[in-house]
Amino acid sequence: MSTTIKTYVGIFILMLSVFSMAGVMSACIDANNARDFHAAVMAEVEDSNFAPSVIQACKVQAEKSGYELLVDSNSVVRDEDGKPTLMEVILRYEYRIDFLGVVSTQQIRGFAR
Repeated sequence: MSTTIKTYVGIFILMLSVFSMAGVMSACIDANNARDFHAAVMAEVEDSNFAPSVIQACKVQAEKSGYELLVDSNSVVRDEDGKPTLMEVILRYEYRIDFLGVVSTQQIRGFAR
């Protein structure tokens, strides 16, 4: 009888571990995807020479992907001609592990030059 109970407890702990690790791995993949998206947005903003239409298109794409993209207009550095040379780009995303009920908002910051 005790062997049966030990077996079921062992299976329960094993399944709990499997689902917990699957949730953690999924959250890590989501965070990695957010980092890749942020890098792509920064490259696109830099390549467009800080064009407002490109920034707006990136914000729309971020919303479609479930992110919030902020381009901080207060952090803009301008050259002598008034053209922007540096902007802070912030991407906010949710880090969630559904099985454990963990949800937090994370952000990635970077400077487009």
